[in-house]
Amino acid sequence: MAIETITKSEMPTTAATWFPLPEGNPTMRRVKHNEVDAKEIVRIIHDDGAVVIEGLLTPDQVARYNAEIAPALEEMHPGSLLDHEQIQVFHGPNTKRLSNMTTLSKTFRQEIIDSDTIHAVCDELFRNTGDYWLSTSQVMSIGPGSPRQPLHRDQNNWFPAQAMGPGAPESAIAFLLAQDDTTEENGATLAIPKSHLWPFTLEDGKLGSYEQCSIVELKAGDALAIGGKIVHSGGANRTKDFWRKVTTIMFCNSAFAQEEAFQIFLDRELVKQLPERVKKVLGFRTLYPMNSPGLNTLNNDEISTFLGW
Repeated sequence: MAIETITKSEMPTTAATWFPLPEGNPTMRRVKHNEVDAKEIVRIIHDDGAVVIEGLLTPDQVARYNAEIAPALEEMHPGSLLDHEQIQVFHGPNTKRLSNMTTLSKTFRQEIIDSDTIHAVCDELFRNTGDYWLSTSQVMSIGPGSPRQPLHRDQNNWFPAQAMGPGAPESAIAFLLAQDDTTEENGATLAIPKSHLWPFTLEDGKLGSYEQCSIVELKAGDALAIGGKIVHSGGANRTKDFWRKVTTIMFCNSAFAQEEAFQIFLDRELVKQLPERVKKVLGFRTLYPMNSPGLNTLNNDEISTFLGW
């Protein structure tokens, strides 16, 4: 089916509308899944701020995952539920943000979140700063006519990470997993290579401009692995009938709070059946960030003792 495209004159007249990017902007490097190791992936992230991993999921995994979450995504209304203007703009007026993938998708909880590649990259990225856990897993479905998202760094979730500046260790990594092909027309992610090296501070975020961005188009199953310090945003969706779906799987150092309250809303009987490392990243194990005697404890003991599993 042909996808109709909105012209520039038809886009909403806001500061975050579509525009053509200058030719010649640097592009994100790309690697093929299983052809490079985690050290090489992390090396590129340290150099450029992000890297595309082509074919992280198989077509079968993508199809099963999409089918499992489709009913919940269909029922969801776009836009933010929070009564805060800046957050509403950030979330997007015609964007659906569906979380709790662990409950909704068997493929997610048994295969995606337990991916050897994802964990190998996280192990390498956080090697010197201790344990990591899942901050959020959410579908970002950008609807037709949506303006581009404000430029931002993911580590702004945790202001101490931002305050430490560009020389600090990475506090987070997100795998932006394409559920279908993302293009410039339907809202592919925009990112500024090497912006993680800029001299930003808590007071001066140095976010640059959209004109400095690269368009990171993905095929279904590809993932953009993006560090917490690089400037990026969701693109504008200029189509009239296509919802651009990408799942953000974000991990952070366990010294920082998770975005999703997994320990509150996840069914413990479901969690009990999950692999050990998945239990850990969801927050059902004690974690040890650098120099910590343990977080997520009871009576200075492992939380697994209290849980009994």
